[in-house]
Amino acid sequence: LLFITSAVAGALMIYRAPDLIALFADPQTIATVERGELWTEGLLNVTPSAVLSVDILTNNIVVSMFVFSMGILFGVGTFYMIGLNGLQLGALFAFTSQHGIGGKLFDFVLAHGCVELSCICVAGAAGAYLGESLIRPGALTRAESFRAAARIGLRVLFVVTLLLFVCGFIEGFISPDPEIPRWARATIGVGYW
Repeated sequence: LLFITSAVAGALMIYRAPDLIALFADPQTIATVERGELWTEGLLNVTPSAVLSVDILTNNIVVSMFVFSMGILFGVGTFYMIGLNGLQLGALFAFTSQHGIGGKLFDFVLAHGCVELSCICVAGAAGAYLGESLIRPGALTRAESFRAAARIGLRVLFVVTLLLFVCGFIEGFISPDPEIPRWARATIGVGYW
């Protein structure tokens, strides 16, 4: 809910004040979108799919681990990271839509986004559980409660990591390929989700 609310807020913010996109995107990305192109176009011409996949899956795993680990700040860090990711995604969709390429971004995200975003939210839920163990330890000491929550959270993070491996391959091989039609991307994305 936090992620979706933040994404809607990010989109509304950019629709009302387009200049605020500078908070979420670097000048090169902004210039690329203003030319009517996605920053993802031509990725396969620059980087081989295998290298791109490894880079993407590594980034996604690091983000998930960071979102989980931020739970140590009593959950506030986790909520911040989930909210920030939602704001950024909503802002980028609004900005690309304003320049007539929102559909291209949707096509890019469709095949891998359902599982990837769900994994980040699940890692966030595990981080929130970690934070809650510090705030409300119950009958246990804070240290015992934290250790118990960390054990459960790390198991969840292990599963998230496995799911993100496949997302990385989808994002490296399928998402940047303009020849793959939207129906195939939707089938892959929703099917894997």
